[in-house]
Amino acid sequence: MKKLIINTLLFLFLLIGLGACEETLVGPAKSNNPEQNFEMLWQEYDRLSAFIAVKNVDWNALYQQYRPQVKPTTTDAELFKITSKMLEHFNDSHLTMLAPGPNPMRYDGGLGGKLQHEDFSLQIVKDKYLTEAKEYSKSITYGKLSPQIGYIHLLDSGLDEGYYAKAMDTLLDYLKNTDGLVLDLRDFEGGYDKSSAYIAGRFATSKNFFMTSRKRNGPKHTDFTAPVKWYVQPEGKSQYTKPIVVLTNRWTASSGEILLWALKAEKPIVQVGDTTLGCYSDQARRELPNGWYYTISVNDIRPADGKSYEGIGIAPGILIQNTKAEVLSGKDRALERAIATIH
Repeated sequence: MKKLIINTLLFLFLLIGLGACEETLVGPAKSNNPEQNFEMLWQEYDRLSAFIAVKNVDWNALYQQYRPQVKPTTTDAELFKITSKMLEHFNDSHLTMLAPGPNPMRYDGGLGGKLQHEDFSLQIVKDKYLTEAKEYSKSITYGKLSPQIGYIHLLDSGLDEGYYAKAMDTLLDYLKNTDGLVLDLRDFEGGYDKSSAYIAGRFATSKNFFMTSRKRNGPKHTDFTAPVKWYVQPEGKSQYTKPIVVLTNRWTASSGEILLWALKAEKPIVQVGDTTLGCYSDQARRELPNGWYYTISVNDIRPADGKSYEGIGIAPGILIQNTKAEVLSGKDRALERAIATIH
């Protein structure tokens, strides 16, 4: 599972307790001192990171720049600042480093470490826009925006395909008489790529290639497995084939972006809102001798056009950026545009 973790405590529990598409890689015990911790961090990225090649990061030059700053007397706070500055060069919103303890420190890479949640409120959608609001689960809200326009909000795809088979049966049966649908992927946190592909298959009418994935697998920065091709195809007992508008924002991340690629491979889809976050890779999760946790992106994942959108995201066809003031006043301008687009 590739999940963008927002809460620090949740991230720590994830590192300790979840195994999904993150890998815990355990090596021999290392000495615990500032220089050794820096060396281990640099070496593990050198060995595992897909982004050194994908993003043309001069990793050796960064070693020459940052290694001299680390001394035997470097404090934890100083080391954390030095390593965070070095990792900034990856511009990776899936990259997180956490130093637990009485005075915890955390680094979140890429745009994900800078964003504020100010442009979307699901509660406003429920209270002011849905004529019928239903919850299948905490992560699936659905209903109707009018008698003929349906609505589904997905928070993640973090469960298996069997779960989404039952969920989509319920949702699509409820929405079968509508003339169009707003599929809201705003604040989509992540999940399983296979589950995202399955969900997209509930809107598909034919089999279509939508992305490739390959994994770093050797000492050279350019060593990768052969690309694996991914396809979207009709799934489940029924498919929704009427017009769809997809809503996204900057917090639409990871397998939410995979879902968007899969939807777009089937047929032209109108995307309204803001550009997605731009983070797709699985992560290896690691631990330094000093007890710090960190993640390394190990995959190169690309849509059918063959380009990398890591750190870039998927731009909407209709750019609508809700303001904080609009949200506080109970207005969702992006949703209103999506509704108008279906009419």
